[in-house]
Amino acid sequence: MKGRDLIYFWLIIIVSFLGGIFLFDSNFDSYSDLITYLSIMIGFKIASLSILFSSPLRKKLWDANNVKPYKTELHRIKDYYKHSIIFEVVSIIVIFVFPNCLKVDFLFNFIHLGKQSVVLPILTGSAYCLLKICKDLFRIFTFPTND
Repeated sequence: MKGRDLIYFWLIIIVSFLGGIFLFDSNFDSYSDLITYLSIMIGFKIASLSILFSSPLRKKLWDANNVKPYKTELHRIKDYYKHSIIFEVVSIIVIFVFPNCLKVDFLFNFIHLGKQSVVLPILTGSAYCLLKICKDLFRIFTFPTND
């Protein structure tokens, strides 16, 4: 993602991280469900990318070059897919690596950050990426293609 899309993405991640600190407590233990959800999302995106790559629509998207800051429509879709898949893979790694409890000293108060504080940013970031991809796919679905 580039430009405004990337700014919106990071704003969503930051706001949801701050909300996730207070929304989920330390008893949250559905990390395997979250990993399953992310794995399904990665599979969906790889399958849809392979279908798009083998379709005649790819040439039409390459020729459409009126999209800024991207070169063509195809470059924009590629960036959305790349950003989304990388975010979801990194999210799975963070779930495995992030400690269960981490004490952070903030203005002479301890804030207990744990693995549960990254659940909401992962869900909202993944939903935002899916929304951007689906919005573009539904928009290009109406492009006429002749084989």
